[in-house]
Amino acid sequence: MNKIQYLVIFTIIVFATAANASVNISPGSSFYEDLDVLVSKGVIESSLSSTKPFTRAEAGRLVAEAITRAGTEESSPCEALLETLSKEYKDEIAEAVEPGSGPGTFIKPLESFSVVYNYLNGPCSVFNNEGIAYYDGHNAMAGFESRGELWNVFSFYVQPVVLYNQRLDNVDGNDDTVVRLQKGYVKFHAGNFEIEAGRDSLWWGPGYHGSLLLSNNARPFDMIKLSNPRGTLLPWILSSLGPFRYNLFLAELDGDPQSGHPPDSKLLGARIDLKPHPLMEFGMSYLAHFGGDRPGIDSLGFSDYVDIILSNECRDGDRRDSNKEFAVDVAVTIPHVDRFLPVAESVKLYAEWGAEDAGYPPDKRAYILGMALYDFFTIDGLTVRAEYADISPESGAGSWYTHSFWPMEYYGNVFGHHAGSDSDDIFLGLSHRLTDCFSYEIGFDRERSGLSLADTQEKHQYFLKAGFKMSELLRFTLRYAYETIDNYENIKDQRQRNHFLGTEITWDF
Repeated sequence: MNKIQYLVIFTIIVFATAANASVNISPGSSFYEDLDVLVSKGVIESSLSSTKPFTRAEAGRLVAEAITRAGTEESSPCEALLETLSKEYKDEIAEAVEPGSGPGTFIKPLESFSVVYNYLNGPCSVFNNEGIAYYDGHNAMAGFESRGELWNVFSFYVQPVVLYNQRLDNVDGNDDTVVRLQKGYVKFHAGNFEIEAGRDSLWWGPGYHGSLLLSNNARPFDMIKLSNPRGTLLPWILSSLGPFRYNLFLAELDGDPQSGHPPDSKLLGARIDLKPHPLMEFGMSYLAHFGGDRPGIDSLGFSDYVDIILSNECRDGDRRDSNKEFAVDVAVTIPHVDRFLPVAESVKLYAEWGAEDAGYPPDKRAYILGMALYDFFTIDGLTVRAEYADISPESGAGSWYTHSFWPMEYYGNVFGHHAGSDSDDIFLGLSHRLTDCFSYEIGFDRERSGLSLADTQEKHQYFLKAGFKMSELLRFTLRYAYETIDNYENIKDQRQRNHFLGTEITWDF
């Protein structure tokens, strides 16, 4: 398909879809792995996959596109996967195919209920878990999800959880039980425009294991976000840039002493995502952390906000001082590789390059490089991934995520890459969907932190995850990890040998 045909088809798909209020799909959902598989098989071309989360309505539109392009032949290369997604998003698919066919207004007080139990022997690393921490000993979590839509204009989502830690902060006798709202927001939808207010997670960038600016490593933000849930064609000659998405948010961060920033500091974020070709996606991201309840600093006015956003100067002690990060990313999918080499049916290559705010152009650069091989050795459903992150730039090894007043942390967790400042990380993973009822993933992660120090901490984690679908409404997940840490906390010859055993059971309603 040439580029003109691609743009015509995309325009028809988008504008034939009526506006529909819809809640988001968590960035940690397996939906995004399934989406990458469908993109790799060439049955989805209009997806902008590097900006998460997606709405359920957008998921329905994309699955409808995949069903249309895959056809109804028994030999469809993704028949089983499409059948599974068709059941999960049947209402959203129906709305995408026939606008106005959905209920418009509904409330599901109980969308799902889950129970999690994890046992850790030692301080095993837990990351990309939306800021939910587990400690040495017994840990448990229970929670449910509720959602609803009102008049195709408003939608809401609520996820309260109960958390139990036997040894909070790895302190003997420090048992702790807490109830908190993990996520919760309301959205207003008009055409292809959304305003979201509440608590939610964001993931910006094509990385699978981590992202430079925003990932789900920290707790969901309390924020106001403006976005277009579906890709849009820009006017005039800009339409040649392909489908376009934007995100703009303002969050108020915590006053937790572990985070190291003033209480109620602000985090401003902006991202655009473009798809100039069905096989290539390009994005740009920007963060600015500033303000808050800091002694000696007056409140900020509108002109101060403008200066903070547009300026690249370091203003130590000035109320307009801030910490900024910028990144660009690209992802390319190469289909039908098996026609030349029987290594995989298709390959996805991606990169993210980022910089801190000092200098013109910004320096202190970090990057992520990654690759995914789909249907590895032409084995259906087998995916192999490799990802490398370097967050220790030569021009300032400890510059990323750190700042004397505004570090990029939320409740003590970096909200970018989990490896943190002055680090690098290598991830290797293999996942296989054997049937609709069983899948597994095995992987390895090597993380080094304190690279500029004499005693660099080095972690090696080996993990296994198996998912079982017991019925249409019941899912069970089993996890195990073994981790070795040398020079623990950058102390010479300090060693840790940790184990992690986890189970999760989820009922869908």
